[in-house]
Amino acid sequence: MTEKQKVIQAQLTLRAVVWDLPDHLDIDTGRLQQEMECFQIRMISVAQAEHNRNQKDDCRKKYQKILESLAAAGILEHETLLVTQDAAMAAYVSGDGQERIESGMAVVFYENTKEQMGVPADLVVLGFEEIGVQFLDRVQKRKNHLPWNILYTERTCVREITAEDLDELYVIYEGEGITDFTEPLFERKKEEEYTRSYIQYMYYYYGYGMWVIQDRQSGKLLGRAGIEHRPTQQGTVMELGYIIRAEEQGKGYATEVCQAILAYAKQELEIKELHCFIHPKNQASIHLAAKLGFVRCGHTGAAQDGLLDFIKCIHIS
Repeated sequence: MTEKQKVIQAQLTLRAVVWDLPDHLDIDTGRLQQEMECFQIRMISVAQAEHNRNQKDDCRKKYQKILESLAAAGILEHETLLVTQDAAMAAYVSGDGQERIESGMAVVFYENTKEQMGVPADLVVLGFEEIGVQFLDRVQKRKNHLPWNILYTERTCVREITAEDLDELYVIYEGEGITDFTEPLFERKKEEEYTRSYIQYMYYYYGYGMWVIQDRQSGKLLGRAGIEHRPTQQGTVMELGYIIRAEEQGKGYATEVCQAILAYAKQELEIKELHCFIHPKNQASIHLAAKLGFVRCGHTGAAQDGLLDFIKCIHIS
């Protein structure tokens, strides 16, 4: 296992994939199976049987067998993801209209006919050629309201924010000079509500947003960075932003993290351009924007709210 693979394995919470698909289906799962072997993700196959008239009873029995297999392997429901093309089974495990508590097991529904549209699941796929373990792990994390680890740099991990980060974020925002060019946090109750809403709607809908920066060795929060939407006179644009805690500034963290985010924006999000909106007196950020390849955007001048608009085009190859 490579060093990169070791880093990936350390953050995986997915431990098993329940495979509820008939053997006769012609599905390319070569890449997925290789990754599952590499990351020691157990595959549990569900025996295919004819359904009786009581479809709900079929699902209950099948799920009980799945639980028995998981228990024998020491794996919990919320560490497991189900892949199925059985619409009734997908609905049952999702807890949709059934008399059972949601299990925490994520559901990926394989849709191979148009007649199967609208099945309740955490994800609907048409194939598995481009799907890997990290992708399935993120589906499982979403199901259980766990944060995604977005990317790693040499010294940091950039991940989604959680409510537990707020105490440390308030400390960071109280640092000298932090709010000179950045809006402060809301008062605590409003910030908690905003964070819950942000996680639910920004992360869940777009898959990106403002993240937190964490030291890989100590776990210390170093600041925030990420991609957000900003309304302008020309329409809504995508903005790169960052904050580094006062005592950690000048150590290259902003450059290291922002370069990684630019690469992620290009390779994973296929974003074509990003903006930085910077106060004219914030010379450190203006210097960083130039270092990252941003140039002054001529059509907005001293842009909205008195901020300068810098832009970087990201070419998708």
